[in-house]
Amino acid sequence: MLSKKLLINNLLFRMTSTEIALLLNNDSEKIIRIGEIIGKKIEQRDNFENLNEFEKTFIFIDIFENHTTDGGFETFFWDSAGQFSHEILEAYERIGAVKTASIIYDSFLVFNEIPIPKDERLRRSILSNLKPDLWNTLDHKFYNCTDNIVLLILEFIKENSNHFD
Repeated sequence: MLSKKLLINNLLFRMTSTEIALLLNNDSEKIIRIGEIIGKKIEQRDNFENLNEFEKTFIFIDIFENHTTDGGFETFFWDSAGQFSHEILEAYERIGAVKTASIIYDSFLVFNEIPIPKDERLRRSILSNLKPDLWNTLDHKFYNCTDNIVLLILEFIKENSNHFD
């Protein structure tokens, strides 16, 4: 009879890196580890051609969360991440973050040009003509949104684990 340790090692040997990451105790650690796993597939900044649609969903949400946490919607649109505005909206819809997706859509309306331009210079030109305080309400709504993004993204990954790694 196989020892318990050998049986566990054999099971872990067959698991993907993402499945192993999902076994971590802390949800934040799970997100960080999965981000590291997916990040290894990204050869060049803002180039996600080596990722499948499920991995892109994770990355687009990660990009948005990082940019808005560090400066809100205005910073997000100003930076290179703004080129992924529509993909980010779709990513939040895909994981079921309906309230967050609605806030993102509202930001498109404040931006006042749909589709949001991919070109950074054009986005910045538009932003320069908007009053910065227009973003405050959206930032406040986003920071107080009740969507549990960590839980939703982890559930999305679990449900689609065969598309990760």
